[in-house]
Amino acid sequence: MRRLLAALFLLAFLAPAAPALSGAEEDLARAGFVEPVALDRSLVLDMRYAGTNNFSGQAVYPSARCFLRADVAKRLLAAQAELRKKGLGLKLFDCYRPFHVQERFWAIVPDERYVARPEKKDGVIVQGSKHNRGAAVDVGLVDSKERELPMPSGFDDFTEKAHRDYQGASAEALKNRAALERAMSAQGFEPLPTEWWHFDGPGWQGYEMLDLPLP
Repeated sequence: MRRLLAALFLLAFLAPAAPALSGAEEDLARAGFVEPVALDRSLVLDMRYAGTNNFSGQAVYPSARCFLRADVAKRLLAAQAELRKKGLGLKLFDCYRPFHVQERFWAIVPDERYVARPEKKDGVIVQGSKHNRGAAVDVGLVDSKERELPMPSGFDDFTEKAHRDYQGASAEALKNRAALERAMSAQGFEPLPTEWWHFDGPGWQGYEMLDLPLP
C-alpha cells in the first residue's frame, strides 16, 4: 500500500498542471460561457474576425477562439453530432462578439439588414447584436475531410445572394444551404433571413449584452 501511495504521489507530482485561466477566460466563464471546440474537437474553426479575411479587412479579435453561452453551445454540439452521422460538419465563423467590436462594424456597414445597430444610454448597452449576448453563431458546412462546402455566397456577403430566399445559386449550393438550416433548426436555432450563416439560439432575450474582452 505504501508503495502504491508513493507511486500515485509521484505521478501527481510529475503530471503537467492544467494551465491557469486568463483573466478574460475567467470573466467569460463566470458569465456562463463555454468554448465549444474544447468539448468537441471535430468542430472546424475559421474565426474570420481574428484575421483580415473579413468585410472590415481588419483583425478585430485577439485570437481565433469561439465562446458561447452554455445552452447555445450544447445545441451547437447536438447539431454537429447529427451532421457527423451524415459525413458533414460545422465550420465556425463567429460566436460571441464584444460590444465594442459591434460599434466598429456598424461604423463600416450601418445597415440593419446585416449589422445590428449598437447603442448605449448613460453608459449602459441598450441595443446590439445577439452575438453580443453570446447567443448567436455564424456557421458553414464542411465535408468529412473538413473541406468547406459551397453556399450561395461567401461569408459576410452583404448582397441578396446571402438571403435565405435567394434561388439564383447552383443546385449544390442551395442543397448545402438547406442542409445547414435543417441541422441548426432541428436544435432550436432561429435562422436570420438575410444571412444564410447566421443562427440565433432560442432564449437569446434572456442573455445580457456584454463587452467582455476575448482572451
